[in-house]
Amino acid sequence: MSADWADDWAELDDRGLRLYTGLHRMLLRLAGQLPDELISRARALLAEGELAYLPDAVTIAAAEAGVALTAGEIEVLREVFTALGLDGEPAAAGEVTLTTTTPATGHTFSPDSVRPPRVPAGIDLSGGVPGELAELEDDLFDLTDHLVVDALSERPGVVAVRRAWRDGSPGPRRVFLVEVDPGVPAWEAALEGQTEAEQLGESDPRVEVYWTGDDLPPYHRAAIEAAALLWRR
Repeated sequence: MSADWADDWAELDDRGLRLYTGLHRMLLRLAGQLPDELISRARALLAEGELAYLPDAVTIAAAEAGVALTAGEIEVLREVFTALGLDGEPAAAGEVTLTTTTPATGHTFSPDSVRPPRVPAGIDLSGGVPGELAELEDDLFDLTDHLVVDALSERPGVVAVRRAWRDGSPGPRRVFLVEVDPGVPAWEAALEGQTEAEQLGESDPRVEVYWTGDDLPPYHRAAIEAAALLWRR
């Protein structure tokens, strides 16, 4: 795809928009259920237009992990094959359990990486770190945060950037939560955020981009509730 996301977006026909939107929403719903590595790689494939490998990657991972997909998600994955003129259907598609719900993942989130957190959930850092927390500035809003915010805040249609820390092994993992206007190519913002985070060694970046008004999965609702607001339009 070209470097100009607006041109890429304009070139998609109705079917392309439906497929890209459906795939993005699927990966959003599967965040926290499938491995971070798989989700970040699949998002990169989507944004780069490399759709041929994406359906197999998702269905095989879901079948192996016992993660259920919706009937609509399976249909979107099958339609990718049809749109690309590929024979058959995604590998393991027939082995994936179907669901109509999205489970809570059991993750817990905090506004900073220290346990127990030193700052309140939902803290607003968009105007800078409060004076009473000045000694924590380098931890609360570090260089990785700044790189991602600087990149995404320049993109038309980005509404807000938040960051939470997710508990887990081997340690807390950073999760960016990016709100964009309806109609904006969310997958492009996700890839840009991932690319920026990787520059400072963030492995398998977790950049969750959603449209304003979306009915979000429990994973994202919990993350947003805890997250620090880094930037707002």
